[in-house]
Amino acid sequence: MKLFLVRHPEPDVEKGFCYGKLDVPIVSSWHQDAVYLSQWLERRRLPKIQSFHSPLSRASKLALSVNPNSKPIGELAELDFGLWEGQNWSTISREEIDEWGADLQFSAPYKGESLEDLRLRVMPKVNALIDDADSDIVLYTHSGVIKVIVSVLCQWPVSECHRINIGYSSVTQLTINGDRDNRYISLDLLGAGDWVGLAVE
Repeated sequence: MKLFLVRHPEPDVEKGFCYGKLDVPIVSSWHQDAVYLSQWLERRRLPKIQSFHSPLSRASKLALSVNPNSKPIGELAELDFGLWEGQNWSTISREEIDEWGADLQFSAPYKGESLEDLRLRVMPKVNALIDDADSDIVLYTHSGVIKVIVSVLCQWPVSECHRINIGYSSVTQLTINGDRDNRYISLDLLGAGDWVGLAVE
């Protein structure tokens, strides 16, 4: 089966704005991203596909535009930045940011979720979707969620997942073979999002 991880379109917020669990608007050009993404998926000629999305509007708008039958899953929401939500990164104390950076997987000086909390929230649901799948799957979600999913499925350290760069409206694709106890997973695309190039073959 194929697992497609799609990041939401670019938010319409000021530069440096900290958002995670916070719902924010997206730029008006997101409709074009939806067109390109739909075309790209159609050219894959997938016989059957299931679609799920984060309940946050920046992901759900794209998902429902591409597939009106997409279903919301709360576990696919972005990392909760707690007290940092809605602040500008430049106004957050250097001491708190350094504390977070010293242990990205387990620390959460912002009193929200750590990356480990995110892993524990997301991966049981993702594994269940994979185990129960009788088709390919598309998940419309967020950068932090995608980084954790890719790291866990590819057996990379979650503590280093910040090194993965996932662009807006991009697609990450994995191929999953075997069952849960004997899976073989390959990473086919990571953050592909040059839609102008991808839309023309």
